[in-house]
Amino acid sequence: MFPLMKWGLVLVVNSIDTMEIQKLECLRCKALHPDTLFPSGDDICVYCKAAEAEKVPPPEEKLSKKQQEKISAEQAAHRELALRALARKHVLPFVERFDENYQAGWVHKDICQRLEKFSKAVVDRESPRLMLFMPPRHGKSTLASIAFPAWHLGRNPQHEFISCSYSGSLAMSFSRKVRHQLREPNYRNVFKGTMLDPTSQSVESWLTTKGGGYVAAGVGGGITGKGAHVLVIDDPVKNREDAESEHSRSSVWDWYTSTAYTRLAPGGGILIILTRWHDDDLAGKLLLAAADGADDWEVVKYPAIAEKDEKFRTEGEALHPERYSAASLEKIKKAIGPRDWSALYQQNPVADEGDYFSREMINYYDEADVELDKLRYYCAWDLAIGQRERNDYSVGLVVGVDEYDKLFIVDCVRGRWDGFELVERILDLYETWHPGVVGIEKGHIEMALGPFLEKRVRERKLHEAYFRDLKIGRRDKEARARAIQGRMQQGMVYFPKTPIWVGPLIAELLRFPNGVHDDQVDALAWIGLMMTEFATYFEPVIHTPSWRDKLRKLAKGDNEKTAMSA
Repeated sequence: MFPLMKWGLVLVVNSIDTMEIQKLECLRCKALHPDTLFPSGDDICVYCKAAEAEKVPPPEEKLSKKQQEKISAEQAAHRELALRALARKHVLPFVERFDENYQAGWVHKDICQRLEKFSKAVVDRESPRLMLFMPPRHGKSTLASIAFPAWHLGRNPQHEFISCSYSGSLAMSFSRKVRHQLREPNYRNVFKGTMLDPTSQSVESWLTTKGGGYVAAGVGGGITGKGAHVLVIDDPVKNREDAESEHSRSSVWDWYTSTAYTRLAPGGGILIILTRWHDDDLAGKLLLAAADGADDWEVVKYPAIAEKDEKFRTEGEALHPERYSAASLEKIKKAIGPRDWSALYQQNPVADEGDYFSREMINYYDEADVELDKLRYYCAWDLAIGQRERNDYSVGLVVGVDEYDKLFIVDCVRGRWDGFELVERILDLYETWHPGVVGIEKGHIEMALGPFLEKRVRERKLHEAYFRDLKIGRRDKEARARAIQGRMQQGMVYFPKTPIWVGPLIAELLRFPNGVHDDQVDALAWIGLMMTEFATYFEPVIHTPSWRDKLRKLAKGDNEKTAMSA
């Protein structure tokens, strides 16, 4: 099958916004495709048109060799025209035109669609801002720093590009490859109106015959006097040493604000492609600035291993298994350690020191060395009712406590669920670990979950489940966190090494209380308060009448008892 047939529509992704594309049904294959894959005024998609070109006519009559050659030539011409049209419209077919063996995973198709959206926004002068966070060696630069500039200039030869990276030599390498594509006859067959200006073709700066062009420079290099409809910054930090240097990070920021940003044309776009090294890197500073009212960024994060179920993969699956399988990524994780793994591969960089928790407080345990069946289990939930993105997450966290009161964190679930889904998650987590006490912040059960939770406990026959209200009192988040902070300072809290959820939990701890989210810290803080204020669940508990008891009295004929209590 020729390369066109490899390329399919993929809408993506994970924790990110999905591109809305109008789809039409092909009259021939009956499949749904984006409207852009239908030639103007035609009801047959380009796939069928291209496939049609490969068909051999039925042998109704014997054709002469000359007739056969004519038919073959016409078929090849139709196929080539379809491929050219597709490459003009979309980035990925453009990439595959230059490399028939290119292995595109869903992530590359998603990146291409986002680049197309970005390109249109630049043309419409909407000042787009796009960040792509991706692990090393997963093909981000091939698409964003080489293919995309060539494709965009093909459609907009009057536009100017400025491309920067941590070193001038790397930026020049990108420039050389983009320039080489424009020189290719294959390129000119697709974009007839884009040609290099023969008077200006140096690798540092070259022009098109329509007044557009490309400038390459290292981060911190001189680009004064140059302009850009598109500013591309690909990996502004070289290594850990530079990332750890406050001076280096400040220099990058000063260069961006005083030099690079000022080169942007009205309505122009900024594309940043990087692997995260540090919480205070260029991306981190820009996101903080955005929170204060500066440029609003579309941020697309692709972790090497999915930390939760996403649109095109489930928790634990690799980002691009054709290149790096989950098993090979696990070897990398063990080789580089949790800190670099969290930053470089999961795109969750954290500072070494937070205001409340430091990396020295983080202790790990091997699950094989802990007798899990001998631990006493507690569960705490920090709830956020609602599924909108602006809502915080709901988090359920389970710990096991040994005879020396050491806490072993054994499970953590996190998501945005409505009330019904949340109840099921609460009971699922209970069935997995059977904690003696399930603590939920006081008020949430009564206001939102009570009746349905009681109903589902009866239906699932979990009558032994014991739910306890957690009272905030006058304590704010920071005050509640002190209980677990003290235990961590004493070396009494241990985290598992391997589960996917561990990295985000530790990252949130180290950012607390200045991080964007603190729901996992809240859940762990509730655990600390439960250990301080509650007796162990082996001790008898006197149950006082609650709202549930009143409901039972009103529900005539319902004599079934549960261990749910206020």
